Amino acid sequence: MQKRREHPRLKFGVVVKDTRSKKQGTTRNISIDGCFIKKEGAFNELLPIGTPLDLVLTLPNTDRKITVSGVVRHHGTQEDGMGVSFEDIDDRSVGVIQEFIKTFLDDLSGDNLAGIKEEYWKEVDTLKGKTPHDT
Repeated sequence: MQKRREHPRLKFGVVVKDTRSKKQGTTRNISIDGCFIKKEGAFNELLPIGTPLDLVLTLPNTDRKITVSGVVRHHGTQEDGMGVSFEDIDDRSVGVIQEFIKTFLDDLSGDNLAGIKEEYWKEVDTLKGKTPHDT
């Protein structure tokens, strides 16, 4: 049975490098339990489902890097990238990602960016088993 996502994703591009293959790319989204790597640049070919990865994620506007082991779980609905679940993530890295997401959402302003915030919180509610009207 495929592992289901437990935490909401933030639609945001983060630089990601696989230290096994030396490929570098960009995420389409990130959460504390995984990310989606875009099919572009060095990742222009999808890795097989089940492929283990050793990732280094570089958070923008910080000097923070997160090292995490993951596994390719799916290829997206249009095979436009790879969904990766984090298999081995330490508490410090979880905290760094959570802090990054909170800071990013707190700093969002303007009509164009409000949709990102709204979409994130809708996914939070969905994962908690609520509808947006329950909150």
